[in-house]
Amino acid sequence: MVRIKGHEIHENNGNVEVILHLDTAPTALEEFSAELGHDQNANIKKSAIQYVRKNLPDVKYQKIKVMIGGAVIASVLGMALVVPGAAGNQVHAAPTEVGVTTEAQTAEISDLTVGNFTAVVLDGRTQETFADINDFTITDATGSGAGWNVIMSATQFTDPNTQRTLPAGSLSVKAPNLIANEGSGSTPADDIIKTGGLIDDGAGTTILSAGTDEGMGSYTTSFDPDALTLNVPGGAYTGTYTSTVTVTINSGP
Repeated sequence: MVRIKGHEIHENNGNVEVILHLDTAPTALEEFSAELGHDQNANIKKSAIQYVRKNLPDVKYQKIKVMIGGAVIASVLGMALVVPGAAGNQVHAAPTEVGVTTEAQTAEISDLTVGNFTAVVLDGRTQETFADINDFTITDATGSGAGWNVIMSATQFTDPNTQRTLPAGSLSVKAPNLIANEGSGSTPADDIIKTGGLIDDGAGTTILSAGTDEGMGSYTTSFDPDALTLNVPGGAYTGTYTSTVTVTINSGP
């Protein structure tokens, strides 16, 4: 696990940024280097979120930056999806968003934002509620031709007050659309594989996959309306359920 030795909190016009500093002791750097070949983005992301939850539980951040020395190696943007309980038998969904970007090791991805879910009135049946996902940009300026893939994942919806959960596999995403940005000289977007699927099942879904010599340049990712579908079971308890949604971009198809 990545070791974090300390943090800073910065606020600018109401936007809170948490900066986490990796431990630069020789043994910690050895562990960090060893993990670079084993899903480095997931390890860094997991360590960052765990550190903030444990040490800064009341901080409502818009961004987490993970740094080693003076270099930013990863960012975690936003907050969590929230399904707050209401009086009576209503369940509402008021989303915020999380995104992950990496620096020059791979391609880059811009901020992820999610719209509001519609309210659900519990009636003993499983019901669906929907939310939109705003456009985001993917840029591969590495010049390596190695390709890349984008995974969207979410943690299981949990009420932190009662520890009750919605079933795993309740949240799914539609396949995205992708176009090469005008004037970018990018390789064709049609060659890049687009898929949808469950994102809160522990593994997530690879929503985009660019093969070798594909995905070089700049692209806009968009989604049809109601791109996110949340299934609320008829036996759900009222309460406030949260889930952290992330997008991770990795090198290779």
